[in-house]
Amino acid sequence: MREYQVSGFRVLEYEELDSTNNQAEKLGWNVLEDKMVVVTHRQTRGRGQVGNHWESEPGKNISMTVVLRPEELSAVEQFAVSMVIALGACDFISRYTEGCTVKWPNDIYVGDKKISGILIEHVIMGPYVGGSLCGIGVNINQSGFLSDAPNPVSLFQLIGKEIPVERALEELLECIGKRYGQVYDYAALERDFLQVMYRRSGVFDWEDENGRFKASVTGINEYGQLVLKDTGGMERVYGFKEITYLF
Repeated sequence: MREYQVSGFRVLEYEELDSTNNQAEKLGWNVLEDKMVVVTHRQTRGRGQVGNHWESEPGKNISMTVVLRPEELSAVEQFAVSMVIALGACDFISRYTEGCTVKWPNDIYVGDKKISGILIEHVIMGPYVGGSLCGIGVNINQSGFLSDAPNPVSLFQLIGKEIPVERALEELLECIGKRYGQVYDYAALERDFLQVMYRRSGVFDWEDENGRFKASVTGINEYGQLVLKDTGGMERVYGFKEITYLF
């Protein structure tokens, strides 16, 4: 394990891990500090949302967990952490290519292809967020994908050249650090988040437990839930995994 400082973050770099979130959990909250990062060159069992697997070719991409421990951030506003990470990732990707959006709650897309996946796990202590493990995978230099994931893409595939992973990590952490400075300004984060939301304008096909319907994105509410307005004028509110985007 190698330890160093970059862009205001304390980085713990491992050659191989099953999962950076798992490693952070093993270190424990008595060790984990605000703006600590666990990163690895080879992640053998990267965790996605609800047990999904994150594919990453060794040495080609960013696989890391960022630890955030803001002081007295209200548990009601825990989605601010998701917005910090998602917007930071989108800011980084936008340095290299256009069309970056956030597919609620926090997948990062370019066009209709997924370039980054995020898994955030909070520890709630009374009325506050005690800490957050923010697992982030960003496809940097991978030239092809073997899994059955429907729509992955890398920066290399988009811009036609490799970016040194070390430089990409430094730039990504710099972008996240700037957004972290807004963590107590929920309104500002929400405003910027709405501007880059995937499918933020137009009417699209969706599906919930009652079937398919057409609706437009209204935004997100104070709990981080997705708010839609269907073609009948009815407002619909959804938590994570309660709604499916149809292509």
